[in-house]
Amino acid sequence: MDILVVGTLMLGVTLLGIILFANFLHVRDRRIEKLVFDIFLFLISALVLFIGAMLIVIPPDFFEQANGAAAGSFDMRSYGIVLAITGAVAMALSIGKVRRLLARIMPINPGSPVHSLALFLSIYLIGYTLLLLSQGGLSGLAESAEPAPLFSLILQGFLFALVAMFGVGFVIRRRGRELAHRLGLERPTLKQLAVAVGLILILVLLQACAGLIWGYLNPDQSKIMEDIGEVLFTEIDTVWEWLILALATGISEEVLFRGALQPALGLGFTSVLFALIHIQYGFSPVTLFIVLLAIVLGLVRRYYSTTITIFIHVGYNFTLGMLAVLAAYLQDVVA
Repeated sequence: MDILVVGTLMLGVTLLGIILFANFLHVRDRRIEKLVFDIFLFLISALVLFIGAMLIVIPPDFFEQANGAAAGSFDMRSYGIVLAITGAVAMALSIGKVRRLLARIMPINPGSPVHSLALFLSIYLIGYTLLLLSQGGLSGLAESAEPAPLFSLILQGFLFALVAMFGVGFVIRRRGRELAHRLGLERPTLKQLAVAVGLILILVLLQACAGLIWGYLNPDQSKIMEDIGEVLFTEIDTVWEWLILALATGISEEVLFRGALQPALGLGFTSVLFALIHIQYGFSPVTLFIVLLAIVLGLVRRYYSTTITIFIHVGYNFTLGMLAVLAAYLQDVVA
């Protein structure tokens, strides 16, 4: 079995176990147990901070001597800075008083182990993004980009969906209709579907316009982003593969971000998190557009349902996939 698949499965099992435990503590609602859980999160983050600090203070030539010339292309100090900042922020969020301050601007329950864990994992998602960008920014991402197998993307989507379901208390706190209602999964109306189709067309048009404008203003960076996209999706080139990918990503990401996280963390914070999982393009105008897309989907979730955001997300992704297939076909015809 591929090492990436094994790693994803191990990470998934570990995450689900911790999420189930947090929900169990939420139901028991015992102060001492919640405090112990906070200490557990604090100690994990303290370890991350310590590792980051060590990478900062250890001379770079130490790693070159230990691992050979290949280590010279890896910026350990930048890696350490990101780890130290991530650990420090996560440590702060494991403190109840800090979460109570955040509760003034976010819809979190500062005393809930589930919400504490959601914040904790969100910070590490941001940290992971910054780790990727610490090694050369957009150019570094382009050099390290590899094709994303469809199976691994489906597996990631399945993990997202499970995290969302167990995060809102599946089995322990909610089941059936109550679970669906918490995730915003409701039967859509024809009017809502019509609005969704209109939003899909508008979003696709806006992305096309943004791409053309950025290609004119910064052609070099635009070319790098195009090359990254081609490498990542080089193995996905048929209508059926794009449909499967659109369904897997659209359903799982909406159930997690709009369904599970937005009611707990707020629209703004969730929108930024959503943009960060698409960091394969680095911090660029594409990132800003994804934030805009996330805000639109968040508003649709707030006023309609997660079901409609799924419809929009799947339709948007599939439309972009079909445009890519059409472009490749026309390129072959012209050639």
